[in-house]
Amino acid sequence: MRMANPLRVSKAFSDKNRIKILEMLSESDMKVGDVAEALNVEENLASHHLRVLASLGFLKNNKKGREVFYKINKARFVSLIRDLMRHDVFKEILSESLKG
Repeated sequence: MRMANPLRVSKAFSDKNRIKILEMLSESDMKVGDVAEALNVEENLASHHLRVLASLGFLKNNKKGREVFYKINKARFVSLIRDLMRHDVFKEILSESLKG
């Protein structure tokens, strides 16, 4: 898996709603309406956030009839961590964070 543009990834993770979405989806798959309701935002804004994360490969979606359910793409996060571990500074930061 090719590493996404670091600026786009950084920008995507800098939005608190996108971080909340990742936290929610780590618990269970959700559809756009449920994400919007949980964030207390309009569906079009929730959909935008989901599209940004999905465009970077961090989310997968599954259509069930007319509804689209989103879930975390674990393989993409593993790939991101592997990419970061190739750089000494990130390797040190990740190692320190795992210590506790």
